[in-house]
Amino acid sequence: MKMKESIYYVFMNVMFFMSICSFLLFMKLTMNDKSLFLEWELFFFNGASIIFLMMFDWMSTMFMFTVSLISSVICGYSKYYMEGDKFYRRFMIVLMLFVSSMILLILSPNLISLLLGWDGLGLSSYILVVYYQNEYACNSGMLTVLSNRVGDAMILISICLMYCHNSWNFLLESSSSKLMLILLVVGAMTKSAQIPFSAWLPAAMAAPTPVSALVHSSTLVTAGVFLLIRFYPCFFNKVIYILLLIMGSLTMVMSGWMANFEMDMKKIIALSTLSQLGLMMMIVSLGAPELAFFHLVTHAMFKSTIFMCAGVMIHNMAGSQDLRLTNNFFISGPFLGLFFAVSNMSLCGFPFLAGYFSKDLLLENILSFNMNFFFHFMSMIGTGLTVSYSLRAMYYMSDSSSKVSLGGLNEMSLYLLKIMIIMMFMSVFIGFIFSWMCLPMGFLFLNLSDFLKFYIMIIMVISFFMSYIYSKKNNFNYKFKVSILQKGSHLMMYLPYVSSQSISSEVLKESYSFNKMIDLGWLEYFLGMNLYNKFNDLNKWLIFSQLTKFLKMFMISLFVSITILMNFV
Repeated sequence: MKMKESIYYVFMNVMFFMSICSFLLFMKLTMNDKSLFLEWELFFFNGASIIFLMMFDWMSTMFMFTVSLISSVICGYSKYYMEGDKFYRRFMIVLMLFVSSMILLILSPNLISLLLGWDGLGLSSYILVVYYQNEYACNSGMLTVLSNRVGDAMILISICLMYCHNSWNFLLESSSSKLMLILLVVGAMTKSAQIPFSAWLPAAMAAPTPVSALVHSSTLVTAGVFLLIRFYPCFFNKVIYILLLIMGSLTMVMSGWMANFEMDMKKIIALSTLSQLGLMMMIVSLGAPELAFFHLVTHAMFKSTIFMCAGVMIHNMAGSQDLRLTNNFFISGPFLGLFFAVSNMSLCGFPFLAGYFSKDLLLENILSFNMNFFFHFMSMIGTGLTVSYSLRAMYYMSDSSSKVSLGGLNEMSLYLLKIMIIMMFMSVFIGFIFSWMCLPMGFLFLNLSDFLKFYIMIIMVISFFMSYIYSKKNNFNYKFKVSILQKGSHLMMYLPYVSSQSISSEVLKESYSFNKMIDLGWLEYFLGMNLYNKFNDLNKWLIFSQLTKFLKMFMISLFVSITILMNFV
């Protein structure tokens, strides 16, 4: 048993040590305004040097600190969540493979080494999603890995294109390529689950909750956004970024809308992640990658806290993830309720929490840009929906009219409390610390009119009241007959059908007709059955001919032997 517990502590301490080292390096590089390159030349071929390159600058070290800290907390949290699991050692090793792939991706300005991390994320995420080995997990894992293979193919083609310039270091790239940018944007969209590749992200909730807390906060889904932030100084094309802006805004609104109808706790949080990724994509496409990175870090902190709170609730509800079965956690588990409420309010952008510093700044920058009213409207709708689904989840959690009794609810242990309070601290203070240390002053001072300054707050208050009224009205409303429009709200606007089922069903229908007409039809008539009949006739003829010759010889030899015997007698 001690041996079992030690693996969690070892990995937790290793990741915590790495996060401290990353933060100290971040401080040193930021204060001296320097970047550190480490380069190993592996071999030289046809004028192109194959090098392994690592770059430590303020952005990579800050993100590495975020990933390491969250991974450290998740390793400790896994001891609580995965208790009683047979294959705990395998789980932790794959989790560490997953984290190390992400760190490799963060530190790589070279497309070859970046692909190692990118592919490592895809492979290890598949293993973690299918960890429970049931049919739902298997389907979700296949959808996840096949969607991500599209992005892998785009990176591979980009490597081939960059070989023309004899270097894979994209930060040193001087010539801007439109095709290259299209490939990278599509690759980032698949990894960050933007429309039309959004179906895999809620499906990946089949993984254990510690994995979900890691995947949906700082690792797999943020890899696409981080790639675009890294590539932003190298390639630029206005048309492609406008298309990305449209896709990001649609993803933000669609996922926020869906989260208001979802009843699975983990899927609500996953759709919330998708909504925030859409917002980050919008900001990157508008030309403020530093702001997108700021929101990426703050979002990682409070989203991992929300997932961990959801995991404790799932344990207390005997494995159920249904929001309607939640009891009043604010009374039965005050610390759990506190952590969930504060991290959720940080997600909404409540003043002076971490989400406020990044999200308010993002939205004010969107309002200050001279752009189409459609994007202003979409960003405000997305913000309102965020408030709506967050408060809906908190309303169900605090509902004392629940008739479902699941026995005594266990409050968080002291060990779990100590671990989660680290993330709680980060969910409150990281926004202030980051904005003070890293952000250029140009982003922090905006000239907005009085109405625009209060516009965001008005939208949030309206969304709050609408969400409260709707939750009050539809409490425990079980609907078995739904219209096509309502079904679309529950099924990601039919994206799973469009991106997976419709494509595969048409191919399967064609293969069925092809099999019926060709394999079982003409080919069978000319080759299979025809050859069988021909060989059958030939075989019969050979047997018959052999039999007739044998009979002739037998009769002749019998006649000769009888004649000889008669002469002797």
